[in-house]
Amino acid sequence: MKALVDRLRAAGGSAGRSAGAGGGRDGGGGRGRTAGNQGGTTPLRWRPAWLVVLAALAALTVMSVPRDPVPVRAEVPPRAPSRMATESELLHRGPIVTTPQLASLSVVALAGGRLLAGWVGFPREAASDGEVTLSTFDARQWSVPRVVLRSAELARLTGNPLANIHGAVVHVDRSGFVHLFVASRILGELSWTGIEHLRSADGGQRFVHLQSLRLAPLLNGSHQVGAPGINLRGGGFVLPVHYDWGVRYGVLLSFDAKGRFLAQTRIDGPPRLADPWPVVHSEKLVEFYLREVSGDRRVWVGRLDRSEPARPLSWRQATPGLAALPSFDGTSWIARVPEQAPEQLVLQRVNALHQATETLLVAKGLQPGGFSDPRLAQTDDNRLHLLFLDRGQRIGHRVYRATGL
Repeated sequence: MKALVDRLRAAGGSAGRSAGAGGGRDGGGGRGRTAGNQGGTTPLRWRPAWLVVLAALAALTVMSVPRDPVPVRAEVPPRAPSRMATESELLHRGPIVTTPQLASLSVVALAGGRLLAGWVGFPREAASDGEVTLSTFDARQWSVPRVVLRSAELARLTGNPLANIHGAVVHVDRSGFVHLFVASRILGELSWTGIEHLRSADGGQRFVHLQSLRLAPLLNGSHQVGAPGINLRGGGFVLPVHYDWGVRYGVLLSFDAKGRFLAQTRIDGPPRLADPWPVVHSEKLVEFYLREVSGDRRVWVGRLDRSEPARPLSWRQATPGLAALPSFDGTSWIARVPEQAPEQLVLQRVNALHQATETLLVAKGLQPGGFSDPRLAQTDDNRLHLLFLDRGQRIGHRVYRATGL
């Protein structure tokens, strides 16, 4: 592994020097060949043998993930109300943002109507050195955000000088420990990410590094986080992630009550689905919504116990990310950006057949694709919270309360 990292550093340095000598982009916008190769080393991206090796590693990773269903008894969260009315936007502003670029929003409900939100911020646009920021909502306002992990600190914890934060998700287990799962690029600028697991015993004030998750043979790549975890009645929890290099598919990670990684299994569906989002209807009925990243970009639904095969729905997504919460009678609330209205973020109530029966307009932008990463959370004061990224620069927050019976 160290030899490979050194080789990548040499290749990257050579590419940068050659570009400065007279390369760059050609007139058509593509990347042109460099005028000279001062270091005498051909950049890694031009070696066909490396592409064959990486493709073989991706195939080996796919074949190594078991497909057997996981017998779990999920802890059922509070159900969202069937009828809702929005509270004034003036009462609820999103968390304060201190960085110009945001990504990978995550939110989890706490006791007393509170929320814990986390996101990855970048100190400048097009930067790679991300930092994880947390903020809490006390049912009235958000706390001052605090940075809990920077890329330099992650590199020190993992012993990988090339590690930088690419994505993050927070989870609170039944014992009150706050878990932070960080997707970290482990080969510099290549999209080859590993997942680091950190845990906090003081509500997210200070985190300790628990483990580096070994999810694939050899180079251990490339997995992404984003969906919330599911606590189990017998202790422990599971976390949906997805493999994201060449092919894409959902993976369910299992952890015991102490946070130790136990096993992984593949979520049902074809190898082109990403962003699995769980909906816990009952202890044994857990559904996943997944986004198709190629083809017609439809949304798929599958079951954890594989009692029914995964199937595509009629919805189509305009931007990455969707969120869902269970309601009553097998219905769900879905937050997403529909393809037919890409400038809008909507909240839809769907029945057990996954047909939309009600649509609420959450926000409407001036240009398509402005909203992303919608996140839903149901608090114990019977309010539904929707957080989302607005143009990757600020966090929106909408609050809905139950109406009627």
